[in-house]
Amino acid sequence: MELPLEKNKTIRKVSVFVVDDSLVYRNLLRNTFSQDGEIEFLGAAIDGKFALPKIAQLKPDFVILDVEMPQMNGIQTLEEIKSKFPETKVIMLSSLTQDGAKITLKALEMGAIDFVPKPNGGQELALSETLELLTSKIKALSQIKPSVQTSFQTKNPPVKTTQSLREKNCTICAIGISTGGPIALRQLFLKLSPDLTGSIVIAQHMPPLFTNYLAESLSQAAHMPIKEAEDGEVLKKGVAYIAPGGKQLQIINGVSGPTTRVFNGPEEELCKPSVNILFRSLAENFPKETTAIIMTGMGEDGYLGMKELKKNGAYLIAQNRESCTVFGMPNRPVQEGLVDEVLDVERIAEKISSLLQRTQS
Repeated sequence: MELPLEKNKTIRKVSVFVVDDSLVYRNLLRNTFSQDGEIEFLGAAIDGKFALPKIAQLKPDFVILDVEMPQMNGIQTLEEIKSKFPETKVIMLSSLTQDGAKITLKALEMGAIDFVPKPNGGQELALSETLELLTSKIKALSQIKPSVQTSFQTKNPPVKTTQSLREKNCTICAIGISTGGPIALRQLFLKLSPDLTGSIVIAQHMPPLFTNYLAESLSQAAHMPIKEAEDGEVLKKGVAYIAPGGKQLQIINGVSGPTTRVFNGPEEELCKPSVNILFRSLAENFPKETTAIIMTGMGEDGYLGMKELKKNGAYLIAQNRESCTVFGMPNRPVQEGLVDEVLDVERIAEKISSLLQRTQS
């Protein structure tokens, strides 16, 4: 459906189909989308069995897919959608539970473009925020093409590194990432060299529970241990730390070296974890030892932190537009010339390996 604009210009509404066994959520989403001038609500179904024939007929731009449903659950439905309708983008609706987190991360690996967690308890404010977040994601993601490579189940050999960057005094690699992060991080860790002498710290926009299972999933596929960061840990060589969902992560100068600080707040930062907070702590404490990388994601989180890192002498890299699910977070740092290099995921892995790899005797 197209909306009229001035002088015969038109804008196409984004079409959406909902699959959820909850009548409450089907009605909430119907009302929300029907009242939005940029979204066309095509219909709803209680599970995948009833949804697939309608998706084939209606060909929606987006399917909003519940995780837990009778007869045909979210994973089974997603597999059919990606097989039969690869151009259709899928956003998962996930419960904030351990099972919900595990299944959602699997869905992202299978090709779901993003997810939105359902609030626990149905609080009115949290529910309204969920609906607002979902609507904003649909609009932001409507302009991109689905990734053709969505599953990374095998361990690829690590990339070979070059000698030219070994002499840099880099001991910490910091990554800021959001939408499209689980797939991009999996690609990255599959390509990293197994013998790194530095540490990797990551701020991935995710709620509680999800980051722990993301760390577990990545660690099973990678050549190095990956864990959710705990407060007061001294960074170990060859280990990657993911900021806990719903918390903030800083790297401070502890008695025994670079040390994690995990805490709540500050309230002015909308993202928990925030890339800005992680990057700023490194700009203050370890700028010369840090390489900071801004990767796929919506919004501008990380931009202010990169400005501080640049001013204090850190080495900065951005993921390129072509390999990003959403070229949002890298966009401004690239446009303003903050970054030293713009690379795809494989070249980022190559660079990290070059900077952090153990010097061969």
